[in-house]
Amino acid sequence: MIEIRRIAIGEAEQFLELLCGVFHLDVSRARPVFYDAVLFELDRKWAFFEGGVMTSILTTTGLTFGWGRCIGVAGVATSPVFQGKGHAQRLLEVVLEQAKIDGEAPAMLFAHQQTLYRRVGFTLNDEVVRGPIQSTKSPTSVGALPTEVIKDAYQKWSQESPDRLVRTADRWRYWGLACRLCEPFLGGYACIEPSLVREAVAMEQADKWPVPHGTEWYGLRKVAQECSVPVKKTRIELLLMTRGVPGQPQMFMTDQF
Repeated sequence: MIEIRRIAIGEAEQFLELLCGVFHLDVSRARPVFYDAVLFELDRKWAFFEGGVMTSILTTTGLTFGWGRCIGVAGVATSPVFQGKGHAQRLLEVVLEQAKIDGEAPAMLFAHQQTLYRRVGFTLNDEVVRGPIQSTKSPTSVGALPTEVIKDAYQKWSQESPDRLVRTADRWRYWGLACRLCEPFLGGYACIEPSLVREAVAMEQADKWPVPHGTEWYGLRKVAQECSVPVKKTRIELLLMTRGVPGQPQMFMTDQF
């Protein structure tokens, strides 16, 4: 007997163990994050069951852009014993159909390979790239910015194009999980992470950014272009694939689902 549905609360641990097994994650370390109140939405965790056994899983995330609502699909995983049987494809088809009923028909995901997702109607939209930022010699730190200042700057950036992610209250809670430190940066702000910039809203253009030498950009190629990130040599880390999405979604990888 085959069953495809949202999981029940008593199946959450089985879901977590399958996810960690496929992606080689430590269950004990992943558990606190998995069950965090901000992230844990039971009705967005789906599974394929064969003979009562959970064989394939995925999670959706509700997203809002200027043009409307969509879903992000993540954590698509199939138990090695059941791989090659089409379970993930069938699971995706059911989830995408339900998203249409729920008013979230457009879908997007980050992938390393395209084959499975092309079979259910996804196409390549953009690439997540990583590369060294052209930097000045002496970056200066002037302290952290208040969250409200960051929110205001982000909202102004987001409203410049309907293709940009709108951070709703739940997305801001998700964003704040890592307690990111944001500093003033070229008239806006940048999230400071060791040797990495995944989010920067700059109001001024510059040929070089005030970041330490060796700092890399990690984000969508289109966003790097739109934000004039001074990065030249890049390597592709992930593929952004979309289905029924108008335009080209723009979001920072701090919002990666």
